[in-house]
Amino acid sequence: MVRSASFWFTGCLVAVVLSAFVAISFAQAIPNIGVSSYVGQNVSSVTVAGRPDVSFSSVQNLISVEPDKPLVKKDVDATVSALEQRPGVTHVRVDLAPSAEGVQVTFVLQPAMYIGMYEFPGALKQFAYTRLLQVTNYYAPAPYSAPDVRNGEDALVQFFREQGFFEAEVHSELKEDHEHGLVNVSFVTSLGRRAKIGNVDLAGATPEETAYLQAKLHSLIARLKGSSLRTGMTYAAWRLQRATRYMQSALSSQSYITADVKLVSAEYDANTNRADITFHIDTGPKVMIKTVGAQLNGFFHPHTLQSLVPIYAENTVNEELVREGQQNILSYFQKKGYFDAMVDVNQSETPSGTSIVYDIHKDSRHKVEDVDVSGNQHVSSKELRSHISVQQASWLFWSHGTYSQKLVRDSVKNLTDTYQAAGYSEATVVPKITRKNGNIHITFVVDEGPLTTVQHLAIQGNNTVSEAEFAPHGLNLGAGKPYSQTLVAKDRSLIMAHYLTAGYLNAAFRASATPVKGEAHKMDVTYKIDEGPKVTTAMIITDGKQHTKQSLIDRQIKLKTGEPLSENAMLSSESHLYNQQIFDWAQVDPKSAITNQTSEDVVVKVHERKRNSIVYGFGFQVLNRGGAIPSGTVAVPGIPPVGLPNNFVTSQKTFWGPDGTFEYTRRNMRGRAETLNFSAFAGRLDQRGALTYEDPYFLGSGWAASEILSGEHDEENPIFTDRLGTLGFQLKRPSGKTSASRKANSIFLRYNFQLTRISNLLIPELVPANQLNVHLSTLSASFVHDTRDNPLDAHRGWYANNELSVSPYWLGSNFSFGQFLSQTAFYKNIHQTGIIWANSLRIGLEQAFAGSEVPLSSRFFAGGGSTLRGFPLDGAGPQEVIPACGNPNDPSTCTKITVPRGGNELFIVNTELRWPLNFLKDGLGIVTFYDGGNVFPSIGFHDFTALYSNNVGIGFRYATPVGPIRIDIGRNLNPVPGISPTQYFITLGQAF
Repeated sequence: MVRSASFWFTGCLVAVVLSAFVAISFAQAIPNIGVSSYVGQNVSSVTVAGRPDVSFSSVQNLISVEPDKPLVKKDVDATVSALEQRPGVTHVRVDLAPSAEGVQVTFVLQPAMYIGMYEFPGALKQFAYTRLLQVTNYYAPAPYSAPDVRNGEDALVQFFREQGFFEAEVHSELKEDHEHGLVNVSFVTSLGRRAKIGNVDLAGATPEETAYLQAKLHSLIARLKGSSLRTGMTYAAWRLQRATRYMQSALSSQSYITADVKLVSAEYDANTNRADITFHIDTGPKVMIKTVGAQLNGFFHPHTLQSLVPIYAENTVNEELVREGQQNILSYFQKKGYFDAMVDVNQSETPSGTSIVYDIHKDSRHKVEDVDVSGNQHVSSKELRSHISVQQASWLFWSHGTYSQKLVRDSVKNLTDTYQAAGYSEATVVPKITRKNGNIHITFVVDEGPLTTVQHLAIQGNNTVSEAEFAPHGLNLGAGKPYSQTLVAKDRSLIMAHYLTAGYLNAAFRASATPVKGEAHKMDVTYKIDEGPKVTTAMIITDGKQHTKQSLIDRQIKLKTGEPLSENAMLSSESHLYNQQIFDWAQVDPKSAITNQTSEDVVVKVHERKRNSIVYGFGFQVLNRGGAIPSGTVAVPGIPPVGLPNNFVTSQKTFWGPDGTFEYTRRNMRGRAETLNFSAFAGRLDQRGALTYEDPYFLGSGWAASEILSGEHDEENPIFTDRLGTLGFQLKRPSGKTSASRKANSIFLRYNFQLTRISNLLIPELVPANQLNVHLSTLSASFVHDTRDNPLDAHRGWYANNELSVSPYWLGSNFSFGQFLSQTAFYKNIHQTGIIWANSLRIGLEQAFAGSEVPLSSRFFAGGGSTLRGFPLDGAGPQEVIPACGNPNDPSTCTKITVPRGGNELFIVNTELRWPLNFLKDGLGIVTFYDGGNVFPSIGFHDFTALYSNNVGIGFRYATPVGPIRIDIGRNLNPVPGISPTQYFITLGQAF
């Protein structure tokens, strides 16, 4: 048996599906459009919806509207009248939707049943639930429609075959919920075997091209890119798509830039479970694109050329794309300071194909000396400069400024748009460019023209909502105020946002403006509002939950029965449901589309993600413990890392054996979004495990709880053996009366028991003898205030963290002390220049009581890339010189090392100026900083001034998605003997 399947690839299928989804959604969202709007149009289809028990064939004799004929209103009326005579039908709604072939006519029988959940038993192990929803063109709220279900079955079968499941079968089963008027559809799937790739045929290619492309598909690079196609590989759509793009790229590298590679068929043989793939190759003519004269970018020249010339991206050649490439190359050089650059282009036909040569003359390099604005009287120069794309040269490094003809045009447009938005509809901007010694001085000369104002604003149609309600702070337009379409759009957004929030889901807004007779720059403006019905929430129905408690879902829903059906509340409810991380899909919508009803049920639809996950791995390790210390430091648990001399060597021994990792996660425990996680590692010298439990609503309250139990036994380090244990419990909740304050403020309450046992310590003086076995039982409370725009790289806002903790004897500690630690940070964008002023203040105090001392593991330490950058890591504050012997029995192996001992008082102040260097490279920046303070042995101001350390320096930043890459060079202005006053740090993330 052989099956054939044809495909549209390179993303077209997905785009069509999404487009159809949007189109159908729009059509179904506005049912009951007047029939008169479509009279005379061709009827593309006629369906009956809303009742699973009523098939089209059973009522076909009652339907007067016929496909492929013009729509006639009397036929629609006759059909409605006939269907309403049918037993059990109280009303018939007519939904009309435009289509490519005319108009789709749907008769919705009332009382109707509406689509609830789609389920896909048999398919979810291979495919994501949301992807299958997309394939079936799921849309809600929509009445049940048998044709839609059949189309979903067909779409799934086609999709599964494209993914390699050529034997897939799908049939639907309905589960009707008459109490709530919902129909849940299960697309029961039998995927069968996944096919393997058979022969790969390249139709349309010459033997030489076929050999070249086949070699490419079998190459190592293709395998590394996931683009390889070989007989016997698992059939997958993504693999075929990558292979298509890879062959396209391979042909492009051979100057076949306009080549077209398409997957046209997959012939499946059930006997062998293989699919023979056929691509159609149309290489087209050769297109040779090159540059002469000035070079673009050295080694990266080919990639730069491809990014500038759109022919590569469009895979076609025409005059417009050739000229666009010419302008892009010219702008490229002008942005680099070659303002007099010229780019000529020569296109010719040769026996081997089309030749396009860009001849580049870059001339001398100059600067943008000055960028200014003149003629502006009512808009500040500061505001206007923020809209200018041309940038002045900077004294930093070798910046020449940014200038090109395109940037000048963009700046003119931006400035003109700014004035028009402010009401100056006739404003003009003319760039005046002068040259002095080759450098550019550019002034944007503004002629503001007259201001268009509003003489009278009339608001009509707001019968139930006053202006004070939808615009408590006033509208942008009003008598005597400037008039512009931008201001009208802002008012539209303001008004509609209130109506949608208040439950007027069909509200509409229309604005009109007419010039006052005899006064061209005064307008009479009318805002016409069609409020539509105010819809209240009738009933809240949950559909799709399997294990989740209804009470948990109810906590996330921001709607209440009898209150307005708010668009914002529905969207907020969806967001809260997703935040629980137990649903892979959630949707909150009215059960049926809003037409003229004043109340409507709301359906909360959720699909629960997989609850259990297991990850494991096995390996074999060979460890050489001892010898030279590779990192040059030793990190004993509870104390900072300590540097060791290069010649420090310990006895060496080799250990070998298997190792393994295991992690189990159970989500949505007890149906309350609680999460249990167990992880473990076992090796020859290191064994560790951790058990965590998270409860977002502890005992049904607003507190989130987390518990942890962990332990480790580690013998890998030749200098010590450790046994660690932790038992922790934390409560957290937001604090504040408003949503903004609750987002910014958090309260933490914690209990933590920590056990640290150190044995086999090769350097005994590293840890005091009474601290080799430490158990701390700690109660703490903290308050966090965080308004930073980006915690990884803040540009504005505040961060404050104040924590108080106590570890007393009576709670189980073998040391008794209390601690207070506070940090406050402030970030400001200076005058919106992009220069960030960042500041941080850290204060720490701790005091022992009951005749105890503060253990080394709990003292304050400072020095390094995040505190005092004129010191090495933890190199500030009290230090002690101790002997360190690789072999205690051999004095020749002994040396002196300096170890930090920490203190009971911490005072650190940091301030930075973070300067952007976007004119050189987006995301690049330079920092100047000052760090001051120290760690002090005891609380008080004794020797505070003498021990206070001043550090200054410079650094570089490069922004990445996970935080900036940071290089800092710090200089200690109060050098400490034995420590270099200059330190270097390379790390990820800002200093604070």
